[in-house]
This record gives sequence, C-alpha cells and structure tokens, in this order.
Amino acid sequence: MTSSTHSSVNNLQTSETSQPILDIQSLVVEYPTKEGNIRAVDNVSLQIYPGEVLGLVGESGCGKSTLGFAILRLLKGGFIKQGAIQFNDKDLATISEEEMKSIRGSEISMIFQASQNALNPLQRVRGHFIDTLKYNDLDPEKDFYRVEETLERLDIPLHRIQDYPFQFSGGMQQRIVIALALLLRPKVIIADEPTTALDVLVQARILQLLRELKEEFDLTMILISHDLGVVAETANRIAIMYAGQIVEIGDAKTVFENAAHPYTQGLLKAIPNIKEKEKKKMEAIPGTPPDLRNPPSGCRFASRCPIAIKECKIAAPMLLKIGTHHGQDHFVRCLQYEDEYKTKF
Repeated sequence: MTSSTHSSVNNLQTSETSQPILDIQSLVVEYPTKEGNIRAVDNVSLQIYPGEVLGLVGESGCGKSTLGFAILRLLKGGFIKQGAIQFNDKDLATISEEEMKSIRGSEISMIFQASQNALNPLQRVRGHFIDTLKYNDLDPEKDFYRVEETLERLDIPLHRIQDYPFQFSGGMQQRIVIALALLLRPKVIIADEPTTALDVLVQARILQLLRELKEEFDLTMILISHDLGVVAETANRIAIMYAGQIVEIGDAKTVFENAAHPYTQGLLKAIPNIKEKEKKKMEAIPGTPPDLRNPPSGCRFASRCPIAIKECKIAAPMLLKIGTHHGQDHFVRCLQYEDEYKTKF
C-alpha cells in the first residue's frame, strides 16, 4: 500500500516539543490458550507526555487494560512477546523484576478497577497501606506520615483505616484505592476504569477528584475506560483501541467532535445526550469483535463497519496522520484515508 499525502506512523508523534515520559514501541502482548495464543495487544506504539491525561478507550476485551498491566509488568497469564516500553531511559519490557519493583508504586502506579475487588475484604484498610510501604522497602512506623498526609488529602478520616473495606461505601472504597496509588507520589498514574460500578453522582466526584489530584501533584495519567463520555472532560488526548490495535488518536476535542474512524463514530452514537432538544435513540454497534486467536487479514472492524468496501476485508490499514488540531496530531487506521482507496468510498 502507498500513501503519498499522509504520514504513516510506526512511532506515534504529536506536535508536543517535550520528550515523552512513556514511549511504547511496537508492543505485542499475548495470552496462551489451548486453542492458540490470544494477541491482546498487537503492535501498539504510543507516547504519553509529561503532565497530560491520555484517555484510552474501547469496549471490553479490546486490550486497553492489558496495555496498562503490561506497562507495570503485572500481566497474569500473559507475556510481552515483543516491543519496548521506555521510561527514564529504561525499557520496562526487559529490565529485571528487582528493577521493576523499584518503579511500581514509587514511579508508576495503578488505580485498579472495581475497588471492591482491588481491596482484600479480610484485611483492615490499615494493613493495605502498611503492605504498600513494606513492598517499597519503607518503614511502616517511620514513614507512616505518608499515609496520614494522603488520607487527609482525599478526605478519608484517619481512624477509619481500622475498618474493613466492606464497611465503606463504593465511593469511599475507590478513594482508598486512589490513596494507595498516590501514597509514594508517583510520576505516572494508570487509572483502569476508576468509576466502574459507581453511580453517576459518585462517578462525577471521583473524576473531579482525579482532575484535582492531577493538577496538585503534577501527574501524568492514563485514564482507561470503555466510555468516551467518561474521558471527554478529563483527557487532553484520546486513543481509541479496537481488537488489540490503536485505530484513532488525537486531541480530545477533535476525537469527540470530529471522529474519523467508523468505530469511534459508533462509540459516540452510543452516548446518551440529555442536552439535545430532540431525544435520539442510542445506536449500538452491530456484531462482535473478531477472535484474536485468528484475527482477520484486513481491517479488524470491517465486519461491523457501515462503510466497509471489499478491500477492507483484504488490506490491513495503516495508522495514518490525517491532520493536526489544537496542537496535536490526529491519526486514524482506516482505508478511506489512504490514497489507494479514497475514490472507492
């Protein structure tokens, strides 16, 4: 395939002048099964810049959480087959477990989804903080001030850490999970579906809290969600994942208001808009994602795409730069933007 007017990308670049704090290059993550390996992350390249919030969006099973776990080398049953994850001149994909341990929590931390599952129901909340300090070779007595400072910032009464997780509301449990992630003041936070299983009002409060913490602690954040609406007001840039691949990435305003990929457009149509005078029926995306043990040779979205042509099931689209908006480059993986196929759409 050729593209004379667009830039193809192996290395995703934005017009940012700063160097990325995380530079993911050609990452492949697989999970072995009896029927063959599932390639959950397929040749993903992605840069995250200091101080930004990158929204990583896609439906369940698209690989977004796997990508987050791969950064911290917390894959359960999976493995990094190839690629690099550069952070502070270290490749997180290849460094020793001992070196990785020194980065988890203190440099890069994770807010796990479903706080009721992230916390041990048989352990008092205090124990969770003590374990986090010990894991990072800190003295629970001498360094307990870290716990006190973090709890105060997140409006969690100190005496409540003697309670068990089930004695807290869902919103308070999520605050505890966030407090654990922030305990050692990391540079990067990976927030994996941080508002899952919370009601709408609590979701809004948690997202507002994350925005405040991001500014207060100068955090860089990867916000993982299946809901474009959740990340729209929080993220600076949005990357859309489908079937293990990045299919669109650009600044949040552009992706939300001028989505280029048919999958992104489908996700937007599934978001209810209570501000519209005429209520529109939400549209579901028909069909199901492909089997990642044996993905199709062409576009992975072709069987569900409303504008697909026959070539879409044959030719694998490249990730192409289609413009620059609000200081950010806009990329999309779709044949309709490749010169060779433009006139057929």
